Amino acid sequence: MTIGELDADYLVIGAGAMGMAFTDEILTRNAADRVVLVDRHARPGGHWNDAYSFVSLHQPAAYYGVNSETLGSGGSALASGVEVLAYFERVLTKWLSSERLRHFPLCESKGDETFTSRMAPGREFRVNVRKKIVDATYMKVEVPSIRDPHFPVADGITVVPPNDLARVGPPRSEYVIIGAGKTGMDAALFLMQCGVDPDRIAWIMPNDAWFLDRAQIQPGRAMKDGLSVQLENFRSAGSLDELFRSLEASDRVLRLDPHVWPTKYRCATVSRDELDRLRRIRRVVRQGRVVRIDADAIVLEQGRLPTTRETLHVDCTANGLAAREIVPVFDGNRITLQSLFMCQQVFSAAVIGYVESRSTEDGEKNALCRVVPHPEFSRDYVAAMAVSFANVEDWGRRFGRWLRSSRLFLGHHESTFALLKSAWLTRRIAPQALASMRSILEQEFPGKPTRDSTGSSTRGSCGGSRTGRVG
Repeated sequence: MTIGELDADYLVIGAGAMGMAFTDEILTRNAADRVVLVDRHARPGGHWNDAYSFVSLHQPAAYYGVNSETLGSGGSALASGVEVLAYFERVLTKWLSSERLRHFPLCESKGDETFTSRMAPGREFRVNVRKKIVDATYMKVEVPSIRDPHFPVADGITVVPPNDLARVGPPRSEYVIIGAGKTGMDAALFLMQCGVDPDRIAWIMPNDAWFLDRAQIQPGRAMKDGLSVQLENFRSAGSLDELFRSLEASDRVLRLDPHVWPTKYRCATVSRDELDRLRRIRRVVRQGRVVRIDADAIVLEQGRLPTTRETLHVDCTANGLAAREIVPVFDGNRITLQSLFMCQQVFSAAVIGYVESRSTEDGEKNALCRVVPHPEFSRDYVAAMAVSFANVEDWGRRFGRWLRSSRLFLGHHESTFALLKSAWLTRRIAPQALASMRSILEQEFPGKPTRDSTGSSTRGSCGGSRTGRVG
């Protein structure tokens, strides 16, 4: 075995979006720091390397990437997967040219100071880490193309990941989309864009989810239509159902079918036009998850859907952001990147990088980095909003100037007047809104304490508390 010895201040494991955002912030903040960046892919970008060819951002490019470089044309553009990969390549090249970053692609970390080459068996590296090991893989983003279907499939039945839609053979008599998340939505829209009649598409949807109206999160509107409006929704709500009725009435959330009450909330965004097109698919099958696919039928938890060997089944069931246990972000010589603001993982990684660069005591840093797990059910939205709100309040007090300058933060793209107005409205309604949050959390999670990333807990508390996760 050949062992190479390396020196670095930080060993960052994972060159996906979070790893790149953290690395960019560290290298920007301290000109003396050196980073070794290790990843199993050949190029930076993480799961974007494995995504389908027609993938694009669901949120504006203004909020994605790293702080030091604008993504594409920025603004409200929905950058394509190709653009995102080229962007991360450009960011990597910039830092490599500074000679403060060393990148080791196609390598596998052992979870400590060592990693091995995936291309040259027996070639191992050991890093003398002067400061921290950074785990940028903990969120474990999964896409369909990197794993087999999670259900048995009969011989002769064709099941493909969405990646294969761009290179399938002759037209099929029927297409079945399995999965109702962002990937399933993209697959449905792609098929219709390619001319497939919506009546030839069946959509297996185990659970309906609330969608974000993309128009409400555009640069220049996030404060006007954002936090203060959502706090107003909370203030007037006495239950979870009342909250979502209020959110829907104010166009904060949308649903596929006005007659079906969603039970999930996973931050997927749609435009009104996309939603109208998705509603053209009339065969939406709500009979639970796929158990198996036989030669003549898809067996579901609550029924059966006829199928044939000529049908193309598109597996979109990978859980892109599965729930993970909260661990301390800062723990001795280790940093574990996690979300600190609801559904803004990349911005969260930049915040962690900034906090790391300005403080030395783990307790203080963890108090500023309360983890916000990715929501799954509607009730998770409440807990995620409570902690996100508390985090932003703390950041504004502790390092408001950096927050305002951070390209990845929604408030960066707002006018000073809009920010001041939002702050005034927030202060005015926050006490009642936070009381409502506490009440809804107690209803939805009866008897369960809320936990932060350090493990301390307060029963039924939220907002200004050290709340992180319920249950």
